[in-house]
Amino acid sequence: MNFKEFMNALDREIKNVYLLCGEEIFFIDKARDKILARLNADKATELVTFDCDSKPALADIITAIDSSPFFGAKNVVLVKNATVFSSEKKSDRLENILKDMQPTNFVIFTSKTADKRRKLYKIISQVGAILEADPLRSWEIDAWLNEKLLSLGKTMRGEARRFFNECVGILPEISLLYLENELDKVALNVAGKEITADDLRRNMLAPPEVSNFALTDAVDDKNPAKAFYLLEQQAKIPGKIPLVITLLVNHVRRLIRAKFFIAQGVTGRRLGEPLEMNPYIAQKLGETSKSYRAELLEESFIELAEADFKLKTGRAGVEILERIIFKLCKR
Repeated sequence: MNFKEFMNALDREIKNVYLLCGEEIFFIDKARDKILARLNADKATELVTFDCDSKPALADIITAIDSSPFFGAKNVVLVKNATVFSSEKKSDRLENILKDMQPTNFVIFTSKTADKRRKLYKIISQVGAILEADPLRSWEIDAWLNEKLLSLGKTMRGEARRFFNECVGILPEISLLYLENELDKVALNVAGKEITADDLRRNMLAPPEVSNFALTDAVDDKNPAKAFYLLEQQAKIPGKIPLVITLLVNHVRRLIRAKFFIAQGVTGRRLGEPLEMNPYIAQKLGETSKSYRAELLEESFIELAEADFKLKTGRAGVEILERIIFKLCKR
C-alpha cells in the first residue's frame, strides 16, 4: 500500500504484523508513530525495540515476538532496519510465528529494502499490512503539500505556489522531512493564514540544488552578466563546480527532451509525466525550450561533458564554463 492507503487502513483496523519498507523515512516514521498510538502501548512494560544496525541475534528478536505479555496487556515489538527481508537468511520459526500470532502480540518491522519474492514478505502481505514508502517525485508533491498546509491551518496560492514548485521541481528526489521542517518554520513566522512567496523567500532555507537554480534561470533569461556573477560565487566554494556542471548538464538534457516530446505533440502540463517533473515546471521548461535550437543544445551537452573532464583533470579553469554559458545566453 502507498502511504495514504496505509494510513487510512490504520483508521479502520489494527493488524498484528506490519512491514514499513522503502526509502522515504518521513512516511515510515509517520506510519510507525500512528501504529504505536493506535496500540497505545506502554513504553516501559509493553514495548521492546531492536535496532538491527546493532546486530542483535535473530533468535532474541524471534523470542521477543513470540513472548506472552508479562507486565502489560499486550506485547509490542519494534524491529528497526530489519535485514531478514533482504538477506539470504531464512527462519522457518519466524515465518510460522508470523502466520499465527498471539492476539496480544504485535510486531512492526522497518526496512529500507524488502525482496517481494521472499516467503516472509508474502506472509506479511497475507496476515498483516505492508507500507511501500517510496520517495515522492517533484510532480507528486501537490497532494502532500495540500495536506500539510491543511494541518498547519495555512494556504498557499498563486506566486507562492509557483515559487514552492520551482524550489522543489529541480530536485530528483524530495526529502519530505526537510520540507515539513521548513514549512513548520515558515508557518511559525507567518501571522495570517496565507503564506506568500515573500514568506517563503524569507524563511525557507533552500537546499544547494535550489540555490543553483538561479544560474539556469539566468541562462534561460538570456542574462549572461547575472549568470557569470552566480558562476563566480559558486566557484568560490571548494568542490562546488562539479555540482554546477551536473546542474547545467541536467538542465540541457531536460531542454532537449522537452523539445523532443513537444515535437511528438505533448505540450503544456502534459509534459510533466514524460519529463518526470512537476507539471507546472515542465510546462515552463517546455516554453523555454522553444527559444533554443536543438543543434545548440546538443553541442552544449557535449561541450559540458568535455568541460567536466578537463576541469577534473586540471586541463582547464572555470572560463571553459563561461564560454558555454555565454553561447547559451546569446542563442
